[in-house]
Amino acid sequence: MVNKGVKKIYIDKQGVAEKARPFNIISEDYNSLIILIHGFTGSPYDMHNLSDYLFSNGFDINTILLKGHGGSLESLKNTSYVDWYTSLKEVIESNVDKYDSIFIVGYSFGANLGFEACLKFNQIKGIISLGIPIYLQEEKYIRLLLPLARIFKRNYRKKWISKKHKGKLEEYGKHSHIPIKSIVNFYNFIDNHTKKNVSLVNTPTLLIHARHDYISNPHSSEFVFKNLGTKDKDLFILNKAKHSLAEGSRKDFVYTKILNFINSYK
Repeated sequence: MVNKGVKKIYIDKQGVAEKARPFNIISEDYNSLIILIHGFTGSPYDMHNLSDYLFSNGFDINTILLKGHGGSLESLKNTSYVDWYTSLKEVIESNVDKYDSIFIVGYSFGANLGFEACLKFNQIKGIISLGIPIYLQEEKYIRLLLPLARIFKRNYRKKWISKKHKGKLEEYGKHSHIPIKSIVNFYNFIDNHTKKNVSLVNTPTLLIHARHDYISNPHSSEFVFKNLGTKDKDLFILNKAKHSLAEGSRKDFVYTKILNFINSYK
């Protein structure tokens, strides 16, 4: 929980589900900011517990809702990776003069966007990557069929969504399907930005990945770790953890590693 008397400041956005709204937690006493970036088809709610923990340990919090996310499937389809990255860039630009240091926590595809931002903003003192996607599970299958899917299909059904959870997605601004156009944008960013530019990243980095991640293959974090330009880097591959590393049975370990890393570079 956040400190007594301090509340999350939610930002209303038209067409966005209530639980998908971005929020900030700000104290007049803190001089470091942590920006939390949700993943592809996700929302800031995915890291609301982590945000409370980090604020209670002395850091202002700013979450981002990537453009097109948190609302209708049509809204997502009508945005591109340029829009998603711009959502992050604008938040960083509005805060660079307010803080002594800025850190990024990127969950899943949020980490891809975060690494790209590190190339532009030297005010970012460290980046934490949680389950970054470079290679998805069933990567060869997806790559093989994506060109055909662009012609014959509009949406892809998330096979990992159970019937039990399908009915709850709407209140969190999430969906059981993904527009094929959005998947193409997702892969284009990975191929044309993350893979090509990660070697240029000199920002201290902490990478954490679940060994049995059902979405992103842990080889993704191993690829980033091997190719990063910085020597200040650590990688942890966790057993008994899921893609949503900010929740679940290993979250205490994850939270502690994140806090220790940030305290080392602030």
